[in-house]
Amino acid sequence: MVPVLPLPRLLFGAGALSGLAGELTLLGVRRPLLLSDRGLERAGAVAAALRALPQGVTAHLDTPENPTVAGADIAYADYRAGACDGVVALGGGSVIDTAKILAALAGTALQGSAELLGQPERIGRNTVPLVAIPTTVGTGSESSPVSALHTVPGGPAIGTRSPFLVPRVAICDPDLVRTLPRRLIAATGVDALSHCIEGFFAEPANPVIDALALDGIARVFADIRAALEPEGDAARASLMAAAFAGGAAIHKGLGPAHAIALVCGDQDLHHGTLIAAALPVTTELLARHVPGKAARVAAALGLATGEEIAPALRTLMRELGLPATYKAAGYVAGPLDTLIDGVVASHFNRTSAYVPTREEYGTALRALVA
Repeated sequence: MVPVLPLPRLLFGAGALSGLAGELTLLGVRRPLLLSDRGLERAGAVAAALRALPQGVTAHLDTPENPTVAGADIAYADYRAGACDGVVALGGGSVIDTAKILAALAGTALQGSAELLGQPERIGRNTVPLVAIPTTVGTGSESSPVSALHTVPGGPAIGTRSPFLVPRVAICDPDLVRTLPRRLIAATGVDALSHCIEGFFAEPANPVIDALALDGIARVFADIRAALEPEGDAARASLMAAAFAGGAAIHKGLGPAHAIALVCGDQDLHHGTLIAAALPVTTELLARHVPGKAARVAAALGLATGEEIAPALRTLMRELGLPATYKAAGYVAGPLDTLIDGVVASHFNRTSAYVPTREEYGTALRALVA
C-alpha cells in the first residue's frame, strides 16, 4: 500500500516568520507555548518570534540539546501552568521533536511523555495544534511524522511515529539560519541529504514523495558548500527546502544509515555527524543491490552511475570537514556484538529496499568504530 502523505501547511521564504500570528489565528490558538532553547535566545531568534506573537506568551527555553523525556515533561508543566492551547516550536530537531510529544501529551489524560514513546496508538486527533519553525537546514522534523526522545541523557533514543505528530504548520524562514554555525549547516544539511536518499530508496514507492526526495538530493549536493559562506542566503534557502523534502521522505521510511546512527546515538555526538560517516558505507550497499533506484539517485547528484554515489559522498563529507568514522569523531564503542544486535533489530530495516545482512552490518560497524 502506498503510504499516506499528511504534510503541514507551509509558509516559505525570507520574512515568513511574520505570518506566525495569522497562522495561530487560523488554528484557533490564543495562548501558545513558545518552546525553544537558550542558544536561540542568545542568537536573537526567540526575540524575533516573540515580536510575531501576542503579548504575554508563555515561553519555555530550556530544551536540552539532545531531547529527553524529562525535558518534555518540564515543558509540559509550563504548558499547563500557562493554560496554553497550542505549541510553537522554534528550533532544530531537538526542540521540534520535544514539541511533538508535548502536543500529543496535551491531548491525552496521560501523566508523562514516557507513556507515549514507542506507543503511537496512544496518539490521536486530540493532539493540540503545533507550529514548527526550523532554525537548521536539515532535520526535517517540521514535516515528518516522527519524534525521537532519549529516556535518559546519553541513553538511546526511542522513536515514535504517527501521522498526528506532523505539525499543522511549518514556517521555513531562511533569515533564521543566516547566522547558523558552519559546522551545523554541514551536519544538518547532510542529515537532510540522508533523509532524501534513504527515503527515496525506501519501499513501497510513492511518486509524490520520491519526486520531493530526488529534488532534495539535488539541492543539497549542489548548494551545501555555498550555504557555508556568509553570502550564501540563496543556498541556505535551498537547503531549507531540501530539509522539508527530507521530512516528507521520512513518511516512507528510512534505512541502514539511520539504523546505525540511532544505535550509536548513545553518546554526545551530533546526529548529523553520525549520519555523515554511515551514509557512504550504507549507500554503497544499497547501490549494489538496488541498481535501478541507485541510477536515479546518481542522476540527481549529477553522476553517471550508482557506483559513483559512495565515492562522491565521501568526497563531500571530507570537503565539509565531517569525520569519516565514529572513532575519529570521539565515539567510544562498547561490545561490537551488542551494537550489531541493535542495528539488526532496528525498525529502519523494515522499509529499506535492501536490508544488510548481519555480516554486512558487522563490517560497516567495524569500519566506523574500530
